[in-house]
Amino acid sequence: METEARQVGFTEVFELNKNAKTPVVVNVGGAGSSKSYSIAQLFVYKLVNEQNKVFGVCRKTFPALRMTSMNLMIQLLKDYGIYREDQHNKTANNYTYGNNIIWWFSVDESEKVRSTNFSYLWLEECQEFSWEDYVTLKLRLRHPVLDGNSNRMYLSLNPVDSFGWVATKLCGVKSNV
Repeated sequence: METEARQVGFTEVFELNKNAKTPVVVNVGGAGSSKSYSIAQLFVYKLVNEQNKVFGVCRKTFPALRMTSMNLMIQLLKDYGIYREDQHNKTANNYTYGNNIIWWFSVDESEKVRSTNFSYLWLEECQEFSWEDYVTLKLRLRHPVLDGNSNRMYLSLNPVDSFGWVATKLCGVKSNV
C-alpha cells in the first residue's frame, strides 16, 4: 500500500553530496548535523531518478544498521510516498524500485561482500570499519555505468581523532606521535 507523500525539503549537505565529483565523499559532523539524513535523501533521490543502479548501505553490525540508516531510509521512502510493502524483501534486506535495488547489510567480515557490485555505497559510522573493510568495499564499486553517473562511495561519521584511518588515510591528517 502506498502512503501519501509529504513535502520534504533538501538540506545543504544533500546538495553538497549530490554535486560531489570525487569517488569517495566523506561526511563528518556531530549528532544532528544532517549527514546521515542527507545521504539517505540522496540515495532515495537517486533511486527514483536514475536507472539500473545497485545501492549498498552498511554498518559493521546489522542491529546497528537496522536502528539507524535502514530505518531512516525506509521512513524517507514512506515520507515521499513511494514505499510499497511488496517491494521490500525483509528476509533479504533489500528494496526494489523499478530496475534499481537497495541492499542493507553488515560487514562483520569483509569477505562476505566479495563478488558483489554496487553503483553507490554508504558506510554509516565508517570509523567502525577497518581499513581492510573499506578497501574491500571500495573494490565493489564496479557496477556498469551506462548513464554517465560515476559509481561513488559515501562515508558518514562523527568527528574523528587524528589517529583513525579516515583522518589519516583519506583526509590527510598527520598524527603527532
